[in-house]
Amino acid sequence: MKNIYRILFIPLYLASITSDAQGVELIKSFVGNSQKSEIISFTPQDEILLSGDFSGYINYWDIPNQALISSTKAHHGKINRIEFSENGEHFLTFSTDDKKVKIWSFAGQDTIVNFNIKSTPHFAIFYDQNSALIGDEDGTIYHKDFFYPEKDSIFYENSLTVYDAIHNKEKSELIITDKNSIKVLNLNKDKKIDFEIENTYSSHFVKSRYYSPEILMTWSQNGIVSFWDLNKKKIIRELRAKNDFHELSVNQYSKVLLTGYYKDKALLFDLTNIDLERELDENIQLVNTYLTNDYNQFMVSSSEEGRHRLMQVKGGDGIKPLSLQKRNVEVQKVITVSAKIIQLAVWDNERIDGDKISLSLNGKWILRNYEIVKEKYHIVIELIPNQVNQLVFFAENLGKIPPNTSAINIQYNGYNKTHIMRSNMEKSGSINFYFEEEE
Repeated sequence: MKNIYRILFIPLYLASITSDAQGVELIKSFVGNSQKSEIISFTPQDEILLSGDFSGYINYWDIPNQALISSTKAHHGKINRIEFSENGEHFLTFSTDDKKVKIWSFAGQDTIVNFNIKSTPHFAIFYDQNSALIGDEDGTIYHKDFFYPEKDSIFYENSLTVYDAIHNKEKSELIITDKNSIKVLNLNKDKKIDFEIENTYSSHFVKSRYYSPEILMTWSQNGIVSFWDLNKKKIIRELRAKNDFHELSVNQYSKVLLTGYYKDKALLFDLTNIDLERELDENIQLVNTYLTNDYNQFMVSSSEEGRHRLMQVKGGDGIKPLSLQKRNVEVQKVITVSAKIIQLAVWDNERIDGDKISLSLNGKWILRNYEIVKEKYHIVIELIPNQVNQLVFFAENLGKIPPNTSAINIQYNGYNKTHIMRSNMEKSGSINFYFEEEE
C-alpha cells in the first residue's frame, strides 16, 4: 500500500506547456506517468477520479486536494480498462494478466461479481445495467449476467480477436473492431452484419466510439483517427498522427481533445461543434489524443511509451474553435470602453457581393456563416471585466470582390462609432475591447 501511494502521489512530471491561442497551460501531473498501462478515468462525481495501475490496484482520488482516498488490489497484473455503466453506479475492470473481469460498485468501492475467462479477455463493456459483453482472444464474445449465471451465453463468434466493441443507446447495433475490419452487427436481425469496413491500414483498429448517432470515430494502432458515416457507409475524414495512440479511458464523463498542427500552427481542439467536412482537412497533422472533464479543468494524456498522466489545466475553458486556430488574427482596433454591455450592428456599407462572416467573442461563436447585406444585423454582447475581450471577424468566403469587408457600429453610454473590418482566408481581423470594472 505504501509503495503504491508513493509511486502515484509524488508529482512525477512537471510541465509548463502554454498555447496562447488556446489559453491552456498544463501545470503538473499528480497521477500517472510512473509506469506503463496506468488507466485514468473521470467518474460520475466531478471531484473523484479512478486510476488502475500496472500492479493491479484500483485507486480512488480526491482531485481538488490531489490526495489518494483509497487503494484496493483488484487484479494480479496491469489493469487494461475501466468502463462505467450507463447510469454510473457500476464500473468494470479487466486484466489480460490474470484473465479476470470484475464488476464494481462505484459508491461502495467493492466488487459485485468476478468473472474468470478461460482465454485472455481483450475487451469488456456493459451491455445493460445487469450484464456485460466480454470478448476473448479467440474472437468469442460472451454475454455475462451479474446475478443469474444460468442466463450466460455466447453472444457472437468472430473469426479474429475483437479489440474493442461499442453499442448504440437503442441497443440496435453493436460495432466490433478486429485486425481486418470494423463490423456493424444488427442486433434486431440475429446479429447479422449490416456492413463491414475493411482495414486498409498497416495496423489494426484499437478503439471506437460514437461521435454522433450517425458517425463513428475510430483509432488505429498507429494513431490514425477516422470518422465514418454509418448511414452512407463511407469515410468522412481521416487524420494522420505523428505518434502512436495508446488507449485512454473514454467514457460519458470525459471529452476528447486532439492536439496537432495545421501547417505551422499548433492546435488543441475538442470535438464538440466541429464541422467535420469543412474544418478537418488533410493539412491537419495529429500528435496525440487527450481527455478532459466537462469543464476542461483537468487533462489526461498518453505518451508514446503508453504512460497515462493526469494534468491540471489553467485556462482550459478558453479553447477556441478549430476554424479560428487555423488562421492568424490581426488586431485592427483597440477600444477601451466604459460599459459592460455593448450594442453592435453589422452590415455591408459598400457593394453587396455575397460576403459571409462569422463572429467570435473570446473564442466562442456569437454569429455563424451570416451573409452581410445592407440591412443592419444587431447583436448585444457582454464583456468580461478587466481583461481583453477579442471580437474576431472570420471570413467564410471572399465574396465577388476580395477581401471580405463589413461595417460594424458600436454603441454604449453615448458612444456611437462605425468601423470597417477586413478579413481574408488566411487572416481574421479583430477588435479588442477592454472594460475596467470600478471597485
